[in-house]
Amino acid sequence: MRFSELAGRRVVVWGHGREGRSVADHLRTIGVPALVAEPDLPAGDEDVQYGTSGAIQYGAAGREALLTADVVVKSPGVPVTSDLYREVLAAGVGMTSLTDLWVNDNAARAVAVTGSKGKSTTSALIDHVLRSHGVRSSLRGNIGTSLLAETEPPAEVVVMEVSSYQAQSLTVSPRVCVVTSLFPEHLTWHGSEEAYFADKLNLVAHGPEVVVVPGDSPDVRRRVAEAVSPGATTVETGPGTVRVDDAGDVVWADGTRVASADLPLRGGHQAANIALAALACAQLGVPPAAAAEAIASFSPLPHRMEPVPSGDGRTWIDDSLATAPEAVVASLASLERGPVALIVGGSDRGLDFAPLVTALAQRDDVHLLLVGPTGRRLHEATGTGRLFDSFADAVAWARSDANPCPTVLLSPGAPSHDEFASYEQRAAAFRAGAI
Repeated sequence: MRFSELAGRRVVVWGHGREGRSVADHLRTIGVPALVAEPDLPAGDEDVQYGTSGAIQYGAAGREALLTADVVVKSPGVPVTSDLYREVLAAGVGMTSLTDLWVNDNAARAVAVTGSKGKSTTSALIDHVLRSHGVRSSLRGNIGTSLLAETEPPAEVVVMEVSSYQAQSLTVSPRVCVVTSLFPEHLTWHGSEEAYFADKLNLVAHGPEVVVVPGDSPDVRRRVAEAVSPGATTVETGPGTVRVDDAGDVVWADGTRVASADLPLRGGHQAANIALAALACAQLGVPPAAAAEAIASFSPLPHRMEPVPSGDGRTWIDDSLATAPEAVVASLASLERGPVALIVGGSDRGLDFAPLVTALAQRDDVHLLLVGPTGRRLHEATGTGRLFDSFADAVAWARSDANPCPTVLLSPGAPSHDEFASYEQRAAAFRAGAI
């Protein structure tokens, strides 16, 4: 669905968070007087005017607004497993999203990156390489900037980080798509592991020109092959394109190389993300030499294996965005062997911690500091680790003389919502405790 198709229809924006506010504001500027519905919040003093677009409808009024709409623009946080979502669809209401509306109008200049891990870094790398090559590129989407945040002059290429929540609603694919990795996440929202994979790979199911995948991941290649629409070209990292060699260097098919020591990100998984970004940029016309030069000047994103200042002589590393067990495994593998105090835990999504348990069983240099419901579940399942009542207690112990480790790594493998509003707040608490 396009924005132009909303004119003259009863439009309701479902959700008043960052994306909901963004799309409601935009609809107002193009003459579509959309209501905003928050059916899960009770009515009361909050029932106030939202600019000139009408009242925010709470509770039962919000539910009624959704059921009587012509079109609902759903925010990413609304789970497709909810009873109300199914009821709205059953009522014959058209369902779309900001991501779908925007891509329908802008697919030709869109480069989208999705994956269970690595999508933020890969998106930022692509944007950085394009800018360095003189392309007017803009980085938007799940990374934190609205798709509607247009530059002046308009961007030639928009690099989008796309979550599974956002991919689920697409009816058109971006021109170039990148899939970094796949393992189960957000199962409560999607309903099952297979539904999660299907929703995420809906990104490639509606006419992309090129899909970039990791050549060393048979599972990703298989799932993409099953989901991708006919006519798309799938390209893989590897010897014929861009690869990571045995020394950890990123190497192009023509011999251009960025040595492992010169890569801006540590770890084999990050080298793989760099190769994916380089291959995506090659599809957009960036020569190997230009891409290699740009990659060497890239600055890592915050909260992704980011060293932070400390006052105790230890190395403290903020990896707060590692919210799945597989991400913790990759982060641990990127560190040199040696004693490390690893803070793991947070709110519990019921993910399988077997990959992390297996990785920990192969190491005797990791001191587990466990927090939150996830930490308790991991402690009960393994009988290992030191369990703390709060995140603050774990950080205080890591900062104390009782900690024998020269490195403290926050790589929680879980969301932050048991104690914090966001991963950024969790990271801020970690950084404060390091000083």
